[in-house]
Amino acid sequence: MFSAKRLLISLIIFFQLTTAFAEVRIVPLSELVPEEKHIRASELITHILTTYHYKKTALDNNLSSSIYKHYLENLDQNKAYFIKSDINEFEKYRYKIDDAIINSHLEPAYEIFKRYRERVNERVNYALKILDHDFDFNVDESYRFDRREDDWFANKEALDELWRKRVKNDVLNLRLTGKETEEIKKTLSDRYNRIRSSTLQLNSNDVFQSFINAYTTSIEPHTAYFSPRTS
Repeated sequence: MFSAKRLLISLIIFFQLTTAFAEVRIVPLSELVPEEKHIRASELITHILTTYHYKKTALDNNLSSSIYKHYLENLDQNKAYFIKSDINEFEKYRYKIDDAIINSHLEPAYEIFKRYRERVNERVNYALKILDHDFDFNVDESYRFDRREDDWFANKEALDELWRKRVKNDVLNLRLTGKETEEIKKTLSDRYNRIRSSTLQLNSNDVFQSFINAYTTSIEPHTAYFSPRTS
């Protein structure tokens, strides 16, 4: 008798056997493309989800829109990296992701991720640049932590203002712990650089995992796919 669970286990083993364990490194942009194993895996996952999953969900434009939304949330849930022009450009994929999955055309997910990586690098550069600023803590202003329900910022200038407040808030929090100026700069510099390095280390498998999980969670929140690194 066919077992969807057994097939999923076999899929995980397949990825583990076809992925070499390498040292953590900066992944070149040229390597951020779907590989043959990802195409085969997406075909198998699609077959399982559309045929054997208990929740029968058609892979159509409605699901495509949900996958698109979840994928953007997976990358930038707090809307701190993409700007409105990015989202407008990505909008062409909203109702085409279903066709992309059916036709094993996974490139849109990787194109969106490459732009995300570019934006993360820009944000970190900006945060590091303003660490030397003398922030005025007598100004009455606030920093909004949770932006999940907010709209995307219109431009980089507006995003700069968000990150100015973020850095200022980080500096203030460390001051309140008694840290000195140079120690604060070192701590935050390391923190922001970790954001950059962890993003630049994400490889093709990681992008595939994020995209496929946008697909699986669009069907059912507790259905997930794990990349070899994660599993």
